[in-house]
Amino acid sequence: MNQHHTRRSFLRTSGLIAASAAATSAPKAIADEDNASAIPEEFFVRPEELTLKFNHGPGERRMSFAKFDGSAQRWRGACREKLAELLGLRKPIACPVRLLRETMVDDIAVQAQVMEVGPRLTIPAYFLKPKSPIDPRRAVMAIHGHGDAESAMGLREEYHHTFALRLAQAGHIVLCPALRGFGALGDLAYGDEDYTLDYWRSSRGRQFTLVSDAFLHGRTLVGETVEDLLRWEHWLAKSRGIESLDVAGISYGGDLTITYPVFSPRVRKIYSSGSLGSFSVIFSRCYNAPAHGIPHILRWMDRSDIAGLNAPRPMRFHYGEHDKPGPHNASASYNETVEPSLAELRAIYRALGASADSISLKVTPGRWHEMDNEDLLAFLAE
Repeated sequence: MNQHHTRRSFLRTSGLIAASAAATSAPKAIADEDNASAIPEEFFVRPEELTLKFNHGPGERRMSFAKFDGSAQRWRGACREKLAELLGLRKPIACPVRLLRETMVDDIAVQAQVMEVGPRLTIPAYFLKPKSPIDPRRAVMAIHGHGDAESAMGLREEYHHTFALRLAQAGHIVLCPALRGFGALGDLAYGDEDYTLDYWRSSRGRQFTLVSDAFLHGRTLVGETVEDLLRWEHWLAKSRGIESLDVAGISYGGDLTITYPVFSPRVRKIYSSGSLGSFSVIFSRCYNAPAHGIPHILRWMDRSDIAGLNAPRPMRFHYGEHDKPGPHNASASYNETVEPSLAELRAIYRALGASADSISLKVTPGRWHEMDNEDLLAFLAE
């Protein structure tokens, strides 16, 4: 046959093919008793006959602050350098940005901007500017979590609680970038019939190929997203006159609020909702999806060490009271590792000459894994 079939076109029909094959082969297997196993089912090993309580433990954390032999400043430089290496971080270059469209919401100008990262990739962000901003030289980088930027903008109501739009309605200039693997960037190979690089919303089931493919190339989804955020920050400075930023995010976005500012000279304050607890539990105990994954990270450091690189910036860590490990919670950010992580972080701040009071904790009663807009606005106003 000369007809060309792409891999994707085959996979679209593979479910039907598999179902058809099962339907036709099953009667044959039943009829052909010569192929039946002579071993009784009771012989085969069952999980309850094994010892299955494995976990990797907390990790070596060879470069954690508590283990470092040297000054706090030397630790800071070495830890930052190692983190960049683990992320696969490359120095981002400025990229062209074009206005796609704009609209008005009350007195807020809302623009959909598109950045050309390269000839094979463009990424969007939403820029919101109130008619009378609190400070025309400062913006908030609003970083969404698992879901999409549109939810943070008010397209639907869920755990983001429209926090990007609420910030703008309160008078803040806001940039809400779409993150790789989510929303319009759900499949970075969407325009190529032969490839699939998807993550959160997939019509084929979640294989998280965007994460695993990056690992094969010595890259990480976190690192590539940090590069994108630094590109957007540069655009804000050069084209919008923004001199400083506050950063706010939830869940995976909370991770990014801790990590991205480490490499930024412009960030003033950090609000991280649903993050900071140890990497050692977020997958095996809390059952998170793999966007947070950084190969070898626990061999060298943990989240508290990464957060400590942001000293002396004020940081608020927020959790919902009920966001704890359980069979129906795939976030579980307010787990037993949070308080020890905060203690480690405060020790790092003190060693670097920053006030431990710059680190604050807010637990919202009755809430789960969700943003607290009132606390976010109060923190930025402090």
